[in-house]
Amino acid sequence: MSLNEEINRIKNLMDLSEDKKVKNLFKDFNISNFKNTPPAADDSEETKKEIKYLKSINLKKRFVQEKDDIDGNFIEFLKTKDINEKKLIYQLDRDVRIIILDLKNHYKRPRPFRVDSKLTDPMLKSMEGFSYPSGHSTQSNLIYLVLSHKYPKYKKELKKIKDDIVFSRQMAKAHYPSDIVFGEKLAKSLFKYLKENDLLP
Repeated sequence: MSLNEEINRIKNLMDLSEDKKVKNLFKDFNISNFKNTPPAADDSEETKKEIKYLKSINLKKRFVQEKDDIDGNFIEFLKTKDINEKKLIYQLDRDVRIIILDLKNHYKRPRPFRVDSKLTDPMLKSMEGFSYPSGHSTQSNLIYLVLSHKYPKYKKELKKIKDDIVFSRQMAKAHYPSDIVFGEKLAKSLFKYLKENDLLP
């Protein structure tokens, strides 16, 4: 993501925050159910297996950098279909971040490249902080589910965008597969919450 793209993304998020009419979609979501599923310990066999898997993936920095901007990847695709869902995508991004950060700070799982020094850190700003759950997995899965619900004929293309974003985080050694799985589980629960509370656009 370029500096200008990042500035524009933050500006759009700030505009949403200042708009008193735009309420937090997940303000009543029960996060407690997700605070009792801790990740494997850093020195566990499960974590060692996950690190071995991450080491098997060749790093392609350009791919990782291109997929880092979750919102932009979905927005650019929709633009080719003459669809503008910027406001919806930015709102989903903004509102789900609060939940993701709460869980990351609850579990405090270090990034894979901080556990094993042989893993390369691509030095992206989005890779600061903790690892579990994967924010990119949660956000991209949630946006995918919402957009596929709204535009079912583009489900296949939207899934490809989501899958590439998720894989890029493992390629970057920013997330364990279990971080990704937990993020997907969280996204499905958030999507279900939106449906059950008639909050889908």
